[in-house]
Amino acid sequence: IKLIRKVGKDYMKSNLYKEALDNVECAFAYHKAVFNDKGDMVDYIFLDVNKSFENLTGLKKEEIINKRFVEDIAEKKEFAKKWIEKYKDVVIEEKIVEFEEFSEEFSKHYFIKAYSLEKGYFVTVFSNKTFEKKLQEISKYFIENMGNHIDYDKIAEFAHTVSGADYTALNLFEKNGQEFTTVALTGLTENIKKAISILGINIIGNRWGYDSDREEKTKGRELTTFNNLHNLTGKVIEKEAVKRLEKIFDIGEVVVAKIRKEDKTLGDFTLIFKKGKTLRNKDLLKIFMSQLGLFIEKTRMEKSLKLSQRRFYMLAEHAPVGFISCNIEGEVMYANKKILDILGSESYEETKNINLLNFQPLIERGFSDKLKESINKDREISFEMGYRSIWGKNSWLRIHMKPNKDYGKIIGVNIVVDDITEKKEKEEVLKTKANRDPLTRAFNRNALDDILPDKLNESNDRNLKSCIAVVDIDDFKKINDTYGHRVGDQVLKYFSMRIKKELREEDLLIRTGGDEFLIYLHDIKNEKNASYFIKRLFEKCSSEYRIEDEIKDKSIKLDVTCSMGVSFYPRDGQTVEELMAKSDQILYKVKDKGKADYFIKM
Repeated sequence: IKLIRKVGKDYMKSNLYKEALDNVECAFAYHKAVFNDKGDMVDYIFLDVNKSFENLTGLKKEEIINKRFVEDIAEKKEFAKKWIEKYKDVVIEEKIVEFEEFSEEFSKHYFIKAYSLEKGYFVTVFSNKTFEKKLQEISKYFIENMGNHIDYDKIAEFAHTVSGADYTALNLFEKNGQEFTTVALTGLTENIKKAISILGINIIGNRWGYDSDREEKTKGRELTTFNNLHNLTGKVIEKEAVKRLEKIFDIGEVVVAKIRKEDKTLGDFTLIFKKGKTLRNKDLLKIFMSQLGLFIEKTRMEKSLKLSQRRFYMLAEHAPVGFISCNIEGEVMYANKKILDILGSESYEETKNINLLNFQPLIERGFSDKLKESINKDREISFEMGYRSIWGKNSWLRIHMKPNKDYGKIIGVNIVVDDITEKKEKEEVLKTKANRDPLTRAFNRNALDDILPDKLNESNDRNLKSCIAVVDIDDFKKINDTYGHRVGDQVLKYFSMRIKKELREEDLLIRTGGDEFLIYLHDIKNEKNASYFIKRLFEKCSSEYRIEDEIKDKSIKLDVTCSMGVSFYPRDGQTVEELMAKSDQILYKVKDKGKADYFIKM
C-alpha cells in the first residue's frame, strides 16, 4: 500500500512498480467509480489488476478491464451492489476503509483495504482469508459437535464452500465399505430439484449399490477428477439421463473427494462444477476431509456408546436386582430403583450421599474392605452379608463387585446386590431343623461344621475377637443313675435354657455330647469383657435346680455344678478344632483340681 501511495497517479507509467505489483501476494485492483445523474455511485470499472487478483478471484484481466463490475461482470447482481455501498465513503469522502467480507461471487473470505488516489478513482488491496476463516469455522463445528450430532447439510455446505463446487453431494458408506447413501445435497435450487425429479432420478436418501467401476477409478486416491458426470456414474444411473442432466445444468468436471479414517473409507463428496470451473482450495479441502473422517468415526462411536448406555440404564432401572456404580473414591455415581427398595431408602439423593468406602455400617460389615480389594487388586468379588440399613431395613444380601474400566484404567466398581433375605430365612429354618438338638434346642454337632466356621471367618474378615468355652455338667452320670434319665434330661433342658437366656443373638450354644456343651461368644471386644460374661454364665448354670418328676409326682432339688475351659480367637487358634482342643486342655485342668469351676487363661 505504501508503495502504491508513493507512486500515486503515475504508478501505471512505471514499469518498476508495475512489475512489483504483479509479483506481490496481495491482490490489487485499480477502479474508476461510476455515478448516475443524481451523483450517486452505482458501479465501478476495472482499470487494472495484478496477477494475484486473477489467482484469488478466477477473473482474467483481459476479460474485465474497462468493464463495469455490477453491470458486466457480476452474476449475482444484488450481492454485487453491496460492494458499492462499502466503497462509497472511499470515493466520495476519500476515506481509507478496512474490512473483512465473504464474497459469494468467488466463495472466498477477503481482508480488504480500499483508499482513493484521486477524485473518482480508488484502489483495493486484498488478501485471501478463506483458508483461515473456514478452518476456524470447521474446527469450531467439530469441537462443539464431536460425539453429539452430525449435521450432514452443514458438512456438505463446508465442502461446497471450500471447493467452490456448484453442486455437492455427501455420500456415506455402509459398514461393508461398498453400498452408500446420499445424505445431503447442496447447491440445488427448488427448480433444479424438480427437474431431477422429473427425470426420475432420486438422489437424497437413495442407497446406491456397489459400483466396481467407481471403486476402481477412485481406488487409492484422496481426490479423483472426472471430465464429466457420466464417466463417474457409469452403469449405476442410465447414461442418457445423466447426459441430459449435464446438458441442463452445464456440468463440466466432477471431483470425488474421499472421507477416510486411517484405511477405512467412511464416505465421499461428489463435487460437481459447471463447465470452465475447477476445484479451489485443494489443500484446505484435504485438511477438512482428514478432520471430517475423525469427526464422523468419533461421533458414531460416541452415539453408539450413548445408545448402549441408554439401553443399559433402561435394563438397570427395571432389573430384579439392585445395582450401584461408584468411583474409586467410593462416591455413588448411579443407583437403580431396586437398590432403593432393598435398602428401604427414601430417595436416590439420600442413597447417593453415602460413601461406600467411609460409611461406618458398611465398614463394620466388611463391605468397604471388599470394595477396596476390588479396586486396588482389579478383582471380581462375590460374597454374602447381613445388613441393617440406616433406614431400618434388615436384609441378607448377595454382593457381586466388578471393576469398571476406561481404556484399561479402573475408574470405579459396578456392584450388583441381590436381596436373598427370604431365601436365607428358609435356609435358616431348614438349617435350624437339621442343626438343632431336639431335647435342649441348642445347636447339635452339625453346627461345628456348618455354622461356627462361618462365625470365625467373619471374625477374621472384620478383625474381631471371639471366645469359645467348653462346658460339661459335673457328675451327670450320677444324676442319671440316681434319679433316672427322665430327670437327667430335665437337667439338660434347664441347663441349656439358663445359658441361652444370657446369650446374645450372634452367640451360639452347641450340644457336643451327652452333658457336654460349647458356648461361642462373638465379638467380645476384649478378653476382660469375656471373663465377666463367663463368670455370670458359670454362676447361672452352677446352682440349685428344681426338677418336677411327673411320673412320681414329686419335686426334686439338685445342686448342679459345671466345669468350663475357655479359649480365645485368634489368640489360641484359628480353627474350630484348634480352639476346642485348647478349651478341652483347660477344662481337664479344672476337673483335675476338683471340678465345679472355670478357668480363663489371660
